Amino acid sequence: MVKLTRDQVIQICGRLDDMRIASIIGTGATAAELTEARTWLASDDYLGGDLGKSANGRVARLVELLRTDEAEWDDR
Repeated sequence: MVKLTRDQVIQICGRLDDMRIASIIGTGATAAELTEARTWLASDDYLGGDLGKSANGRVARLVELLRTDEAEWDDR
């Protein structure tokens, strides 16, 4: 498993403050897990909860970390 780098976090999420980036890297997540978390935040399923699914484990933690910055993200 290859852990995230600062550049990967910025590439996937756009500009974030250094503390947020350090927190994301500190989870030990992979680029795939961060991409999944980003997808959860952008999906209708996450917002509406219609399917009764939710993120699990490390992805759920990433969703929590990213959700606080959601309004500040660049549209990519």
